[in-house]
Amino acid sequence: MSNSMHIPGIKLVTLLCIVAISALGIVFAATWLMTGSPTSKLLDVTDENMADRVTIYGNGVTFVEYQRSVTVQNGSQDVQFYLPSGALTDTLTVSGISVDNIATSEDNHAILNSGDVITVYTNDGVHTGTFLSWDTMLVLEANNGTIMIPTAQITKIVLNEAVQVQGANILVDVQTSSPPGTYEINVSYLMRGPQWTPTYFVDLNTSYLQCWATIENVESWSNFTLVLVSGGPHLVYYGPIVQALVYGERLAQAAPLDSSIEFTATSTDEYHEYTYNSRVSFEKGTTVRLPLFNGTVSLQQEYFWSGGDVQNRYHLNDTLDQPLASGTVEFYRGNTWVGEDSIGYTPSNAESIEVVNYAYDIKVTSTVTKSIVRSGYQDQGTNLTITNYKSTSIQITIQQNIDGYNLVTSTPPATRTGSTLSWTITVDPAKTTTIYYEWTYTY
Repeated sequence: MSNSMHIPGIKLVTLLCIVAISALGIVFAATWLMTGSPTSKLLDVTDENMADRVTIYGNGVTFVEYQRSVTVQNGSQDVQFYLPSGALTDTLTVSGISVDNIATSEDNHAILNSGDVITVYTNDGVHTGTFLSWDTMLVLEANNGTIMIPTAQITKIVLNEAVQVQGANILVDVQTSSPPGTYEINVSYLMRGPQWTPTYFVDLNTSYLQCWATIENVESWSNFTLVLVSGGPHLVYYGPIVQALVYGERLAQAAPLDSSIEFTATSTDEYHEYTYNSRVSFEKGTTVRLPLFNGTVSLQQEYFWSGGDVQNRYHLNDTLDQPLASGTVEFYRGNTWVGEDSIGYTPSNAESIEVVNYAYDIKVTSTVTKSIVRSGYQDQGTNLTITNYKSTSIQITIQQNIDGYNLVTSTPPATRTGSTLSWTITVDPAKTTTIYYEWTYTY
């Protein structure tokens, strides 16, 4: 059934909800005017989003916990409080008091929302794009077109980037049959957003790394403990079918350059957590930036070419005792910014490679010097010419891919890994060096 066929029904349901809510409001107001008090005994209502501990994962999901005292009096039936608009109300837990039922002022938010960037795994392949809708088909916008994926073919969904949910706070009404007394209730729930992303500042002169956390789309929370997690949780999507939903990580950037470290790093299960050492407060609509950790890493510079311009890049070995979450690296020489690149998740003691800038004083050209083509057979030879216009010697790594071809010869000899040929060449200042390699292909 197409989306257009659903729209009138949605509008009708919405209209009926508005009429019903309006009618309830009239009854509530009339009761208040006649009796001076609402019919439901209200134990605790606040329009502030409460939080004692906020755990923000790598992308688009946050776990909120808090504890509050409530007093149940004779005849009381309800405990009421508010959740942020992005709360996933089906994940709400309330303990410390007997709970007969929980009602909310609006429907649950779906874990997938229009505009989310997702990767869909199917029996036939993998598709990444912007989620549009899901009825009998999951609809993605990708590569300037629309992809329609049958539900039965989907094996897994990865949420790469979540859009924010806007709207009014959600009123929660908890019906209780607990006897009169004072209780400590514990409330927890998942919500869409805020998001946090790391930015790394690396001084190429000293190999010193600083990491700052940028936290966006925050709620108004006061005096809470902040925990940032480098990974993302596994969730279950309740849609047309039950699907595994794995949160990924998104890239970002930001940051000034110096501060003391306020976080304590720990590991829980498969997560790497950073707990802020003092309680903090956020104001909705702001972006918060906090220093996360720092230390010295191992850097190894190299020039690299596999086509296009020659890259000036660095091998970054994470010699720290915590991993580097996916983010952006800003490179400096002292106080001078020289370039940036993205970095994927890098475990402790593992290596990543980042491009700082391009070396325009080093040129590499590729020229086909031999070509034989006949029925069912091809033979091709290529010269790679490296010219160093710098005033100092350089070392450069050259790579070429010969997937499906048979290497005949290489001068100088190449190092072959799978289908990739590699050479590491030293070129003196104002000099030129040539690599020759030849391959054949039989149809």
